[in-house]
Amino acid sequence: MHWVDMQWLWGYHVLPGSVRDMIHLCREAGVKGCVNFDGIGYEKLAAEDPEALLELRQAVQEGIIEPVGCSYGQPYGLFHGGESNIRQLIYGARAVRRLLGVWPKTFWEEEFYFFPQLPQMLKSCGFTGASLFFQWTWHTPEVPFEESPVIWWEGLDGSRILTATRNKLNLHQWPEDMDVVLKELASGLGRDAQTTVPFIQQWLELMPSPDWMCRSELILPKLKELLSDPRFEVTPVTLGEYLHTRGLGVPPEGAVEGEGASGQGRDAPENLGRGARATGLVPVRNYSMDQVWHGLTLGKNGDAAPRSSHQGEVSITSMEAISATLGLFGRPYADWDVYPVWETEEAWRNLLAAQHHDNHECEGLCGHVAESLYSASSMLADPGQSRIEFLSKMIPLEAGEVLVFNPMGWPRNFSGTQVPAFGYAVCPSLEGVNWIQADDGWIASSNLSSVHLDTNLSRLRLSGEHHDISLRIPQASFTRDGASVVCDTPTLCAVDSETVEWSADANHDTHFWCRLDPRFQAIDLVASVEPHPTNDPGLTAALRVHFRGWPVDQVYADTPYGVAMVQPGVAGRRKYPQGDWMTSPQWFEEIAGHFTSQSFVDFLREDGSGVLLVHDGSQQWLFEEGGLANIIGAVDPWDEHKADPNGRVRYALFPHGAIGNAERWKLGRELFGLFQSVGSTHFQTVRCTKSQSGSRPRVFAPLAIANPNVVITAFYREAEDYAGKHVENYAGLGMGYPYIIRLVEFDGLESEVELTVVGPVAAVYKTNLLGQIEEAVAHEFSHNEGKFSYEKVTFNMRAHEIATLYLDIVPGRKQTRDLDAKREIWATIHRTEIEP
Repeated sequence: MHWVDMQWLWGYHVLPGSVRDMIHLCREAGVKGCVNFDGIGYEKLAAEDPEALLELRQAVQEGIIEPVGCSYGQPYGLFHGGESNIRQLIYGARAVRRLLGVWPKTFWEEEFYFFPQLPQMLKSCGFTGASLFFQWTWHTPEVPFEESPVIWWEGLDGSRILTATRNKLNLHQWPEDMDVVLKELASGLGRDAQTTVPFIQQWLELMPSPDWMCRSELILPKLKELLSDPRFEVTPVTLGEYLHTRGLGVPPEGAVEGEGASGQGRDAPENLGRGARATGLVPVRNYSMDQVWHGLTLGKNGDAAPRSSHQGEVSITSMEAISATLGLFGRPYADWDVYPVWETEEAWRNLLAAQHHDNHECEGLCGHVAESLYSASSMLADPGQSRIEFLSKMIPLEAGEVLVFNPMGWPRNFSGTQVPAFGYAVCPSLEGVNWIQADDGWIASSNLSSVHLDTNLSRLRLSGEHHDISLRIPQASFTRDGASVVCDTPTLCAVDSETVEWSADANHDTHFWCRLDPRFQAIDLVASVEPHPTNDPGLTAALRVHFRGWPVDQVYADTPYGVAMVQPGVAGRRKYPQGDWMTSPQWFEEIAGHFTSQSFVDFLREDGSGVLLVHDGSQQWLFEEGGLANIIGAVDPWDEHKADPNGRVRYALFPHGAIGNAERWKLGRELFGLFQSVGSTHFQTVRCTKSQSGSRPRVFAPLAIANPNVVITAFYREAEDYAGKHVENYAGLGMGYPYIIRLVEFDGLESEVELTVVGPVAAVYKTNLLGQIEEAVAHEFSHNEGKFSYEKVTFNMRAHEIATLYLDIVPGRKQTRDLDAKREIWATIHRTEIEP
């Protein structure tokens, strides 16, 4: 059960009732169970019904109940950023340990939670087991079907986690489903070459209410029938207990004994992406994205949910970086304390709750509440700009100059000036790029590149020092009454200095806007489609933008903290209600050629050059004849009358030569800034209106990395006394507010990483995601720059590794004021007599 949506809609009794119904079922039948609330749900239960939490905690301590999943907001992880997924696990695990007294060890969520880097994240957060059995609810996920009840699920970096599979003995929560499985068990189902003991997993979403279809009173008769059936001997275990038993004596990752019939290692070409090999008696699987189907109607309601999520993550990580850097200068602080811990973490908590799967798939029911959570998160992250304004008052500036802060982990160009990673620089002001009419169309040019829009609006030509490429103008389409409607008669509408606008089939209100952005030397393209009347329901009838006549020899796209070449996915099924979502019959459609892109798609030629296309949240893509299509708007019947048929998406187009995945990922994050104002979270800026003096340097770099294949993705701090609670061997012990750096290797290269950090640095540790020390990291003096010294930090990273460092950076330590020396200001001021 979950606090998000379920308790919002049904009332305060949902979580307490679910706890008590679960415990009743377990005690009545003599079985064990797993509890899966959203992490924020445990926190709400503690505040709203501490007696129910105490009952649950007692059942956990007795071993009757095991907490599983334990993400803070139960998201569809694939649709959210890498850092969001990491914070989902960290915040959820901390909540479970704080409130139930145990660290979660088994990851099992009801909804589709899959992407290639997840096994590594789970292991780094202390999980030892998982499950890939996802229930069909409003969504219809598909993952590879296995004969074996358990596999080693292998991530991109080689991390393996013992995982229960999708198989014939997976039971959904309906008693009717148990009849089928009981018959199949009797015929010997589940006794295969891997095991002689069948293993049944059943997902129950228990709530003792007549307004709900899954209650212990309905489940108990069939469960007791199974337990008393003389043909079977049933041993009740939690999922974690079963996986622990199956994992005993099995070699961990890196072992080669028993690896596949050919005896080749895990990098054998035929094994990549399919993982058809075994370690010991347990198969190893490294599933790729084309083997799964998420089962959701992406594009619905204009992708408002994933779009808000992406923007929210960027805002918070930017605020974190700004606050972490400002703390290095000592007092005066921009805030009361050296770092606004509660403020940033509350912004995360609101964002993580808003990312909940029900807020996405059930937008018609609870999307309005999610909007308030996204808004609250954004408001808490907004003070990042005010902190840069605070900093600007302490730096010598001339009138017209701009102070630019770069909240990303690599140097970036602003108006010809390199702005250091997580640092700042004083830059000249930035001017826009205007369109100029030519004989055959319109041209916008900067000092580095130009874009040519030809007269008949059929092609865009992008030219620069290292590229010259001609692309067909994208076109839109949708389906109405079973027939395709193509918006393909473009007409120039207006030229407004920096922006060209054209429309296609005005009856459908289809518009495009185009400009050349001077910050990134990229094309900013907006597509908006409002069909009148609306398009048909479903994903196959959705609004889409077609990219035909583009290079598609290879296509790359990103997933959370991963980048890979994509292929058409396995055919997926999608179901919808014919009427009322709870009571009407359901119908199906089949989705072919699908793939997802979290933030970008790279269209490539054979030589590796191409066009990187960044979008602002429209994540569903399809392979089609002649190119690719992007779903930008869909009518989802699950949202009933609240479904929004319109679609609007913003793209950034960037031609490039041959590049690696790390460069793709960095460009994708930079180009996302094109969708923001110049003073946005991607380049926090303050323009000086009159000359001023100051003592802080005009350029400051807190850290830099020498490895182009490794990207620093987050720079923040936490409070030792809260984050370190219950964590054994906590790296931040004694640091007060440890600095934390997240790094990701994107290009598949083992690396000795060289990181330069402002110092002195008292200690550096490589840790897991919870902050437990894995190794002490070497560091030594490097050089001085002005008033600051720098140290070189060296450590090793695996291919595709997500690494976390904890640092004690001396200049960033909290400086306490001697307020006792000023007691006379406050102590007796209320006794001052005022003469009449």
